[in-house]
Amino acid sequence: MRSTDDRYRSDQARHDLALRLIAHEARTGTIRQLTGLSDDRIRRLFGSYFKHQPGNAVRRRRGRTPSQVSMFLKTPRHRRHAASLAAAFVAGGLFDPETRAVCGDCKLDTGERLCLAYERYLALHGGKDGALLTIEWAWALLGSLQAGDELALDVCEQCDVHYVRDLLSIEAQQCPSCLVMPNGRCRKSRDHAHTGHTLGAGFA
Repeated sequence: MRSTDDRYRSDQARHDLALRLIAHEARTGTIRQLTGLSDDRIRRLFGSYFKHQPGNAVRRRRGRTPSQVSMFLKTPRHRRHAASLAAAFVAGGLFDPETRAVCGDCKLDTGERLCLAYERYLALHGGKDGALLTIEWAWALLGSLQAGDELALDVCEQCDVHYVRDLLSIEAQQCPSCLVMPNGRCRKSRDHAHTGHTLGAGFA
């Protein structure tokens, strides 16, 4: 009986995570990777819970998960959003910047932590309409930080705030808030208070 109960709870957890990821418009491949559910079951979940709901605004995104790191570096605003996501990863126990390890007891745990971090990011930036990055981009950023060959979570030499650094750039780098300040240096207490760049800021 206990074995049956454990299987039921595991299946329910996969089901619940899949619905959470679908609501965030994750691609089928990403949902499959994090839940272990088949493509057919994921499509049926979308059809049953989202497709025919009145006013449904959830889209089914096609193709592969995006992977171009240039998305996180395009403008100071994109850099700020990437920094907010990275801070949410660390605050939620999803990513360890010291070891570059993606944390989680299993794929389900990783997926749940990813959703939580993304939801914190959305809350910080005014919801879906104010967010520059989708959950697919969040997944891509996490993978890039883990790989550590193009992006890293670093500390700004000017204000001691964490930001996402371009490892392939030969130019001196600063956090995105310092980058746009006239004197090249932000005031940490003022300019970062609303961005969540300091690890854990705004996520207590």
